[in-house]
Amino acid sequence: MNYYFLLEDEKSFIKVLPEWLKYMGIQNTRVQDITYVRENNYVMQSGQGVTQLITRVLFQTIDTILLNPGKIDELIVILDSEEYNEQERKKQVENIIREYIEKKNCAVDFLYKVFVCNHCFETWLLGNGNLYPDIRPEGDFQPYYDRYNIKVNDPELMAVPDDIKETIAVYHFHYLHEMCRYNRVRYSKKKPMEMAKKAYFDTLVSRIENSDHLHSFAQFYEYFVNEQK
Repeated sequence: MNYYFLLEDEKSFIKVLPEWLKYMGIQNTRVQDITYVRENNYVMQSGQGVTQLITRVLFQTIDTILLNPGKIDELIVILDSEEYNEQERKKQVENIIREYIEKKNCAVDFLYKVFVCNHCFETWLLGNGNLYPDIRPEGDFQPYYDRYNIKVNDPELMAVPDDIKETIAVYHFHYLHEMCRYNRVRYSKKKPMEMAKKAYFDTLVSRIENSDHLHSFAQFYEYFVNEQK
């Protein structure tokens, strides 16, 4: 089985995902590009943001796979819903892929699957309730702490407060960043590797196994775990 991963993300998730794949039992070896693919390999590429992904990079990726028949078994696209409804974003990308393949009017020997982070990668990372303190904190994290308890409530349902002019994705990033800083855990777009550790990943798995929270992460996790069975 050979995979081609196309991620919207170009900074954090693309660094973390290779480690997460190992924890889910994916034993494939990452290679530089499709020309190096043999058996049980995967390629991972950034779509350089959602706009570039759905208007340019996705088409280029499909063309690359078609020009290398028999190399890739599954194209996996992962992107954020941001302000979109999760299912609307997924359907949007699935339709783009289907229509492009139909327009090419050629035989296709690979499957494709779209996963949507609802609302962004940081939303999934907020599933680690161990970082939410039991005692009300002081400092920059206090306003976030007071407005939404991510330990008992689903992070995917956290909205932006009316008095803050940010997108949901940006607000979730700031919430996570301040919560991590309060706990002296390093997290930034450029330095996300604390979240690549198995201990952190396991807290997210425990969250979906013991609640109905993080529905989009659960779909992503269950797909790859079941692929190995």
